[in-house]
Amino acid sequence: MDDGAESLMAVHLLTHLGHSFPLQQTLDRLLGWLCLDIRLFLVSERIPPLKYYERYRKRSCSFPGISIVLFLHEDLGEERIFQVHEQFQRPPWKYQRAQFVNGHSHPCAPSHQDFYGLDEQLPVWGIRRVHCGPEILRVTLYCSFDNYEDAVRLYEMILQKEATVQKSTFCVFVLHTTPHVAVQLCLKQLPIGVVAEPRDSSALQFKVQEIGQLVPLLPNPCVPISSTRWQTQDYEGNTILLKKSSVTGSKQLQDP
Repeated sequence: MDDGAESLMAVHLLTHLGHSFPLQQTLDRLLGWLCLDIRLFLVSERIPPLKYYERYRKRSCSFPGISIVLFLHEDLGEERIFQVHEQFQRPPWKYQRAQFVNGHSHPCAPSHQDFYGLDEQLPVWGIRRVHCGPEILRVTLYCSFDNYEDAVRLYEMILQKEATVQKSTFCVFVLHTTPHVAVQLCLKQLPIGVVAEPRDSSALQFKVQEIGQLVPLLPNPCVPISSTRWQTQDYEGNTILLKKSSVTGSKQLQDP
């Protein structure tokens, strides 16, 4: 991956002190199977907050807030897909079947999907097969039933584009594409009564042209953390970083 290339969206991953280099190496090995020409994952270190599990202790029915799934092409060989899957079987990866906190499943929830994780406060990862089109790296945000439509409008406003695919319970934004690989952001609606559980050690960063116009329209407070970046949250409590783009535009922002 070209470290000099910057994506419209980047995924920030926070890890314990001294753990950033091995985490970056782990991700680089995994993403080496996809010919990405952008720098998508940014790893940095921090001192983890104390008692962050207490935030979810009273939630009896929740689902991981963010997943990252690799859609690999079958035409490129079964052995290749097997090798990628094998990496998930090795430390530091741990198997994490996506299910609700109380151990029960809902028939409409995506609980049948198998995921793997590096830390309980980092996104869960998975692998799927694709039969046609480019290979895909898809970042999915899971939205509570009542927040889904508002979330779609929010990310349309931030990205200044409509979703390429829109269905009743999910939508997909195509953020980067080549003839061989695509990067997508997906929003997925959870069933009634199921809440999305944010991952405290991850954040999505977006390049925006007009931060001053955008800030008053956001659903939660937005504060500057540097001369070029602001921090806020979406409706589920996922951290959003807004980075001022050097490119200016004339497109008018709309209230979500």
